[in-house]
Amino acid sequence: MSFTIEPVIFERFPGICIVVAVAHGIDNQQEQPAITARWQEAWANAASAARYGNAQSHPRVQPWRERFQAMGVSGKQFPSSIEALLRRALKGGAPFSINPLVDFYNTISLRHLVPAGAFDLEPLRGPLELRLSRAGDTFLSLDADEPLDVPPGEVSYASGSTILTRHFVWRQAKTGLIEPTTRDIFLVSEVLGEVGREVAEAVLADFRSGVQEYFGATPQTFLLDARNHTVDW
Repeated sequence: MSFTIEPVIFERFPGICIVVAVAHGIDNQQEQPAITARWQEAWANAASAARYGNAQSHPRVQPWRERFQAMGVSGKQFPSSIEALLRRALKGGAPFSINPLVDFYNTISLRHLVPAGAFDLEPLRGPLELRLSRAGDTFLSLDADEPLDVPPGEVSYASGSTILTRHFVWRQAKTGLIEPTTRDIFLVSEVLGEVGREVAEAVLADFRSGVQEYFGATPQTFLLDARNHTVDW
């Protein structure tokens, strides 16, 4: 398998770092009290962001809106995943829970206030790409039975002609969704240039140590940027 980022992505998001961890044979079915505790802690600590007034005004979230606006994409209509997650946390109440791996990467997302997600590698048949969508690409949303055509020009994660996320860090497809039965994973986090490379390095360290500690696997980790935008494993 390989992962490649089209150069145009770095033109639209100058200075961005893409953090990746690939692991095989993880155990995502066992309960993980330590992840639950850290997820609850990150959820509670997110309340400190209220001093900025709202989620989209946080200095690590606002640049996503600005970058989307520069591309003619509505940040209000297509909020980044970290904006949506932080907004939800700021409403208070108990944190939601999906499964251990999703709770793990959501913890890292809230801790560093950057997007984070993952794909199940098993159903993906082609190399992974971060690119602009093109004619013939399709997207299967979580609430749909049939895939829909995707307009050309959206920043997307893709495998072949299958779009795995729309508008970069907005919405994930049913294809590659993380389930309790997931064994092989591609963890990813997107750290804008405005946020800083040191944050990307901290996320990478959390990916590496967390996968080892909680999921019984030693991941391959990568930090991609404009000078290093293709990796193989």
